[in-house]
Amino acid sequence: MIVGCFGQIENLRELGKKGTSSDITLYNYKQGDKIVSYVEPTRYPDKIAPLIYTINMMDYALVFIKELTGELGETLLALDMAKVKHGSFVLGDYVDEDLFNQVIKGTSMKNFDILPWNFIEIREKIINLDIERDFSYTKIPIDHHFKVKSVGTVVLGKVEKGIVKVHDTLKIYPIDKEVLIKSIQIHDNNVNEARAGDRVGLALKGVDSEEIGRGYILTNKDIEVYDEIKLNVEWNPFKERDINVGETYQIVCNLQYVSCTVEDKDEVKLKLNKPIAYDNELIWLLDGSAKIRILGVGKIKKG
Repeated sequence: MIVGCFGQIENLRELGKKGTSSDITLYNYKQGDKIVSYVEPTRYPDKIAPLIYTINMMDYALVFIKELTGELGETLLALDMAKVKHGSFVLGDYVDEDLFNQVIKGTSMKNFDILPWNFIEIREKIINLDIERDFSYTKIPIDHHFKVKSVGTVVLGKVEKGIVKVHDTLKIYPIDKEVLIKSIQIHDNNVNEARAGDRVGLALKGVDSEEIGRGYILTNKDIEVYDEIKLNVEWNPFKERDINVGETYQIVCNLQYVSCTVEDKDEVKLKLNKPIAYDNELIWLLDGSAKIRILGVGKIKKG
């Protein structure tokens, strides 16, 4: 299970052992046969993308709040636009709970639990959560990848759907390349299979690390690939202005981050600077250099 951690975060080492770290950082906690990975958007608020990656990776949200700030407002807006309904607020001693309830009233987070600022209680609540899983097909978005001497290409990611087994043959999209699963690790232990919700390290045969990008998808399903898209957009009500033809923005689809150019503003037709794999995920339209960085969210218009 992956838990996204947001807000005024203090020392996540209280929740788990520090693991993979880049623009996002994971902290892993194991109790018996249960494993939780807490992920924080390390480079946020300097960069908006890590915030979106964390939302897209997680099963459950933890929002730490000591005071109401502009940065927190952007985080709450993003969680609401993603329609996040499963999570908890961890409130500091000086947060007025009645006032805060007014802030989240009418948002997707209105039924979040309220937790005390106690890491032992937080850990126990999280480790006992029961998350519903989808086993209809196998899907693993890649969040990190690298080459290991004597092993070859290794990728890290959460099994979002289904089951993956050693010696399975899967495809990587958007490059549409077939690979063999040579080995699987969960929490540094070799295993023969991993199931939806597990965070895994996979050794792959048939692809070089240099061919892979963050957000590429390992799957046994045929997935669509696009280099041009039209979006049905739910616009951010606080955005400062409309988009215009010829302007460049960024999209995030799952964990893929791609620059784009507006070709038609009314149809929200975007030309992408490289192809994306698309499996009906929410697409975020961003302006990383603007004051209001989240422009809107939506899905691709088919046909």
